[in-house]
This record gives sequence, structure tokens and C-alpha cells, in this order.
Amino acid sequence: MTNSIENNSVVELSNTKNILQNNGSVSDNKNAKSVQEETKRIKSIDRFRGFCVFAMLIFQFLKNFENLGFLSRLADHSTETGIVILPGMTLADIIAPAFIFAIGMTFALSFKKWERLYGTKNAIIHYFERALSIIGVGTFLYLCNQILASFDDYTLNGFDWAVFAVSIVALIGLAMRLIGLVPKFSSKYRIIAEQVFYIALSILGIMNIVITFIDYVNIVNNANAIRFGYWVTLQGIGFAILVAFPFVKAKSWVKFLGASIIFIAFTIYHQIGDNKILLDEIVHGGVVGGFGWGAMLIFDMFIADLYFECKYDSLIASAFFFAVGVFLIQWLGVINMGSCSPTFILVSVGLSGVLFYCFDMLDKYHKTKFDPLVWWGKNPIIMFLVEFFVLGSYGEIIIPMANLATCPWWLAGIQGIVAVVALTAFTYWLSRSKKTISL
Repeated sequence: MTNSIENNSVVELSNTKNILQNNGSVSDNKNAKSVQEETKRIKSIDRFRGFCVFAMLIFQFLKNFENLGFLSRLADHSTETGIVILPGMTLADIIAPAFIFAIGMTFALSFKKWERLYGTKNAIIHYFERALSIIGVGTFLYLCNQILASFDDYTLNGFDWAVFAVSIVALIGLAMRLIGLVPKFSSKYRIIAEQVFYIALSILGIMNIVITFIDYVNIVNNANAIRFGYWVTLQGIGFAILVAFPFVKAKSWVKFLGASIIFIAFTIYHQIGDNKILLDEIVHGGVVGGFGWGAMLIFDMFIADLYFECKYDSLIASAFFFAVGVFLIQWLGVINMGSCSPTFILVSVGLSGVLFYCFDMLDKYHKTKFDPLVWWGKNPIIMFLVEFFVLGSYGEIIIPMANLATCPWWLAGIQGIVAVVALTAFTYWLSRSKKTISL
């Protein structure tokens, strides 16, 4: 399968070799070296992304157990029960922005490599389609979660049925893709299977954007209006990529200027009247809040440019974003992930950059092959799916049925350890067998 948007490497060695051969330029040592550079991964980025994915999955699982104290509070976004680190911001609030930062670190670099290998048109289609597909996956998972959580009590509405129908087409496309891995199937079949899969997911993504915007309009007109609610973390990530996409090839100063313009426009809207309250009614501010997340990603891409030129400049810029965000709290209000407040955007960019720099500095001291976070970071999408179908089902079905939410701390701890060890073993197997499963 091809690599996801946030992946470090752009394409498998065999695919790169075939393309270069088609262009008649794979015969000399220079091109061979170029191929090696295309497939080289940056371990500190893998490790940082692995940390983010691990935190999102495992902490969310441990949140199910009330008796774990500190551990059960790690994934809590509430300032009343979570672990508060700044005014209005809990420890859990930094994980999703950190994951966005990991995407920003390689987004432009990955696009340029794909463009060089496949051409500009193919690269644009590839990344635009994958961004919509991330939203589409989130749409499918949300419907599944609603059904799992309510069992026989959940009644599908008209939009749910539409999502269900398109999801069936996507699953058929996925099955066709898996069957297409068998060598005897032609490349034409694989292309058709891939398009069925991605077009269906893209349609789900577009449907989600439209219905979430309608939700927001309804809330603006009536705060008590019934809403569909199809907006969670993956949707926010996918939409941020769409907002940032026009800047993927831009120079550093253009990225900074573009992000600043979007940030200022969003800040003005956020601060007018009750808009900050209305935005908080939908997870992460929904589609409108997505522009704030998009500005965050573009700022991250700007810091990435600085990182690849001079690491110290990226650290200074990150510290600057953090300091400005904290300073503006007195005028723009506390940090609020729910509405994607302006202070949340700036502080998240800064904290994520400083945190990544710490990971990058530690990279020089990591000399062993035992690297669990790298294993986790190589397959973020598949780990999201595993979390939903394994840990999600366990949390929604097994824990309530067995009344494990209030079990003794040692029993809760055993379940957490088993989850960590089992999922880490799975990521190790994927890494050792060099299997990368992604959109």
C-alpha cells in the first residue's frame, strides 16, 4: 500500500525503482543514492508520532478505570477532573496538536518527494484524496461507535443510513484491495480497487464536512438544535490538512504569512459575541474550528522548514509561539481546546515544537534496536483502527458488562499492562516484517 500523508518515507523502494526505470535513469550510483534518500526515515519523527499515538490510545483505554487515579486522569480533557498544566488546558489537550505537529514536520517534504516521483497532478490528487479519506475513516468509526455504544437502543437516522451505505462500498473497495495483493491479479484491477476504496472514503469525508457545517449553522440559530455530531479527532486532523494543503509548496515566509492571516481571521470570529461558546458545542469547533487547526498545521510546517535548516531556530520559534500564547491569555481568554481558541493554537504549536525538540535531542543517545515508540509511529492509522475495534469494543462492551470500571487498582493495572504489551508486540511485528499499513 502507499504511504499516508504523515509518513516519513514516501514510497517503497521497489516502486521508486520502477518509476526511475521508466524514466530511464536508474543506472548510475547517483540515482541509487537518491533512491536510498527517498526511503530513509527520520527516527525522531517516528518516535515523536509514536508517543502521540500511544498516548491517545492507551490513556483513553486507562480512562475507563476510575481507581487508577493519576493514570485514569491522563486522557481527561476536563479542567475539573483532568491534569491541568496551564489556564484552561489539561495534559490530554496537547496530544492531538502534537500529532498535528508530527504531520507538519514531514508534510511538505513528503509532498515534494511524491511530486518528484509521480508528477504534480498525481501528488495533488493523492494528498487531497487522502485528507478526505482520513475524514471518511473518522465518519465510519463514529457511526460504528454510536452503534456499539447503544446496541439495540440506537436508531439510525437518514444521514446515518447514507453513511452506512457509502461505508459498505468503501469496505467492498478495501476487500478488493486486499484481494488485489495476490500476485496473479493485474495492475488494472488494483487501480480499480484502489479508486473504489478512496472515492467512497472521500465521499464520506465530504458528507461529514457538509453535515457538520449544517450542525454549526443550526446551533448558531438555535443553541438547543438537534445535531448529528459527526466530528471527532480524525475529522479535525483531515480538515486541518485540507486547510494547509495550498501552502504545501510555499516558501517559509509565505507559510508564516498565510497561517497568520487565517489565525487572525479566526481569532476575530472566535472573539465576537458568543461565537467561542457556540464553537465549543461541536468537538474541536467543527468545520469552523477546523480553520484554527489548519492555521496550527501551517505554523507547524513553518517550524518544520526552520528545523531542516537549523534545529536551534525551530526551538526558538517554538518557544516564541508558546510565550506569545501564554501572554495573550489575559486578553483573548484561557486556553480552550473545545473551541480551538487562539491561545490554544499558539500554545499548542509552541509546546509541540519544544516537546519534539526534546525527542530529537534524545535521538543521539538512543543506540539500541529496542525502540517501541518508533514501532508505534510507523503505523498510526492501523493503530487507530486497532484501538477502535479492540480497545474501543473492550471499553464499551466488556468493562460495563463485567462491571470493571470500579475494580481494584491492581486488576485495572493488569488490564492496562496487557493492553500495552499486546499492542506494542503487534507494532513490533509490523515493524520487523516491514509492513506499513496506511491510507
